[in-house]
Amino acid sequence: MKIFLVEDNEELNHYMTEALTKIGYKVVSCIGNNFDEAFNIVEEYFDLYLIDINLPTLNGLELVKRIKAKRATSKVFIISGDDNINTILKAYDLGCDDYIKKPFDLREIVVKIDLKFQEKLENKVKISDDCFYDKKKKLLFHNGKIVTLTNKESILLNILVVNLGQIVSNETIEKAVWEKKSSNGHLRQLVSKLKKTMPCENIIHNHSSQGYGIII
Repeated sequence: MKIFLVEDNEELNHYMTEALTKIGYKVVSCIGNNFDEAFNIVEEYFDLYLIDINLPTLNGLELVKRIKAKRATSKVFIISGDDNINTILKAYDLGCDDYIKKPFDLREIVVKIDLKFQEKLENKVKISDDCFYDKKKKLLFHNGKIVTLTNKESILLNILVVNLGQIVSNETIEKAVWEKKSSNGHLRQLVSKLKKTMPCENIIHNHSSQGYGIII
């Protein structure tokens, strides 16, 4: 899991970065008085953004708004000493997923990460470094953005992901996509189209004319 941390307290920033890294998360932190890079980092995908909204040169709530507009699948946790109810309500209105008041115990953040991502992780299938498939939503994501597929492409990809690591017979795929046996030419064309549409590496393999499978 990739986490981006925005915290101007240098000691707290280092502590959180080190502790979360030891747990196994990949953490990129923004520290210092110049937080312009925090707005630029929205262009890079992170699973979770941890943001202190009370910063000297940055409107933290505006950053939350930008992240949610750009990265709808990412989670945003606000960490702040501001306990004003209007600020809290505004943060949730902009799409923040949790509001953690300072001072806090880091274990609280870890527990909330586990709770927020439990369902997501159960349904999330990583099929390449940049691509994952959400089995519940039946959607393909590349760097956090939805990849648009046709209905038939979506059905084909779903049956391959559900049977990840296995060969799915041509007959099984044809029945799922066309609800009847189709010509091998139609199936080959559909697989070729899906491969071209998918921005991730070529992971769909043909197995001696028996069928197709995703082997990762």
